[in-house]
Amino acid sequence: MSRGQAALLLGGLVAMLGAIVDALFIRGLWANVVFAVVLAVMVIGAPLFVLRGASAWRQRSRELLYAEVQGRHHAFNGVSLRIEQGATHCWIDGNGLQRVLGTRDSDDVLAARMPGHSRRDDRGRLMLRVDAVVRHLAERPSRMDPVTIRFRTYLEREVLFPAAQRRARR
Repeated sequence: MSRGQAALLLGGLVAMLGAIVDALFIRGLWANVVFAVVLAVMVIGAPLFVLRGASAWRQRSRELLYAEVQGRHHAFNGVSLRIEQGATHCWIDGNGLQRVLGTRDSDDVLAARMPGHSRRDDRGRLMLRVDAVVRHLAERPSRMDPVTIRFRTYLEREVLFPAAQRRARR
């Protein structure tokens, strides 16, 4: 129990005790005792109830907001990557790939570099097969660039290998 909750509980108990002493010894009305107890329970219980409800609402709204990316978030060098896990292949968004590599090629040029390994998703974004991207990164002229090496290793370790293990378990 935190200090704030303890202080709230202690204040409520003191108020209840004061109300009971007032009702029994000063006024002598039992209805006041019942009223004081109910009031003290409401004073103590209402904030806790409201805080728990607000916390549960916040948690549920976060779950709904991030349900699409829960457990599937990928990022490299501060760039968020959209990676889809298919039944047989993993796909990476071409725009995210270009942001990581620092290139400005059009989608058609990027798709032409990996013929037969690209598709468009339901929103029209270019999606490339991750295994083809890894092969392309290993063959491109700047393949020895440290960022390219780290990115290729990231895709192999964090995307391709876990996906292959998941497919083998099925």
